[in-house]
Amino acid sequence: MADALINRMTLFAQTEPIGRTLDEALAPHIYVFYAAFIISFIFTPVMRIIAIHYDIMDRPDHLRKAHTAPVAYLGGVAVFLGWLAGLAFSQLHVGAISQMTYYPHVEISIVAAALVIVLLGLWDDIKHLKPWLKISGQILAALILMSHQVGTHCLDPVLTPLNDRLNILHWHQVPESFISVASAFVVVFLVVACCNATNLMDGLDGLCGGVTAVVAAGYLFLAVHLALSGQDPNWDGVRVILALALLGGVLGFVPYNFNPASIFMGDTGSMFLGFACATMILLLAQTQTRWLLAALVMFSLPVLDTALALARRYVNRRPLFSADRHHFHHQLVARGLSVRKTVLISYSLSIGFTVLGALIVFMRARYAVAIYLVIFGSIIVAAYKMGMVHEKKADAVAPGRVSDGLIDAAEIELNAADVLEVSDETVHNSTAK
Repeated sequence: MADALINRMTLFAQTEPIGRTLDEALAPHIYVFYAAFIISFIFTPVMRIIAIHYDIMDRPDHLRKAHTAPVAYLGGVAVFLGWLAGLAFSQLHVGAISQMTYYPHVEISIVAAALVIVLLGLWDDIKHLKPWLKISGQILAALILMSHQVGTHCLDPVLTPLNDRLNILHWHQVPESFISVASAFVVVFLVVACCNATNLMDGLDGLCGGVTAVVAAGYLFLAVHLALSGQDPNWDGVRVILALALLGGVLGFVPYNFNPASIFMGDTGSMFLGFACATMILLLAQTQTRWLLAALVMFSLPVLDTALALARRYVNRRPLFSADRHHFHHQLVARGLSVRKTVLISYSLSIGFTVLGALIVFMRARYAVAIYLVIFGSIIVAAYKMGMVHEKKADAVAPGRVSDGLIDAAEIELNAADVLEVSDETVHNSTAK
């Protein structure tokens, strides 16, 4: 399998010369962004009308949901349609410049796996699936990806140099079968982890979509940078196409979802965005180790929120899949920030992580690993010291002091360091994960 991959890369290298300009790497595919953005922007209000007609709504439960009126779901379908339109447009070879001698081919397994995720999320938005069913569907999507070699060599850049050093020392090398099995495990883990990370982060208007847009812009930078000097015109082009399609699809939806939101993406959208990011991480991982680290750093905010959620539930002896309102964004709101300010702070953090990830590709992998560990570890410790791991219950409230299921803040003496459960009646939130 490895020999076949090497032969394929050699064939592509002979087809198109190494070394391209920025215009040659990006210009042939920029129309993918146009198609994705336009379709997503047009279909988002259409999906809202459909959701209202068929009563596919997110209704306030007066417990974890702060919005006071039903809000339409199905925004994630519009994002997916935009992404799909971008990919379809790329395969028409429209707008390709004359210098381009090879047209990238997007593997059908990527589209098929994305469709599985979207159908799974749509089913959950309508019928509310159990966690194990969602994870099973995500594993199926990962297996579909691997059916066309997507991610099956994601650990080659990490373990192949290790084998070279073991060979020099005359030690036993890591078996090829182990590399393949480990790569398969990484594919499954990343798909499941990323889908659930974005799903958990989808707790405030515009949060998940905006953060994903920032991450997608970072992935576009990485994809274009690889294409400038890459040796595989197919995967170089595919990475650029996928990043443009994701960026366009999300940006077409965010204006409708930003506070106050007129439509939610639901699990359909949040899981799809996680899947799209996981696919990009896997494709970048197949190049060099530092590109994998750069992609993971750019995705750090969802990873951070998920890590804190799992740690918090474990420490407080609650089921790992139980829902709560103690996520990172909820913690910021509990400390007195408005929903808009919380979302904008999250955007700023995501931009910071994206810039850091972009810088990592210009240094050696060993230094990139050190920087990643120090920064991520420091954030975890800071979050622990700020009380974001140990839950603290809010003061008891007399039954007569609750109006429409939302605590009247004027009747309670709030301590920003202790209170975690707050609601804002003036804004719309999406379902807390």
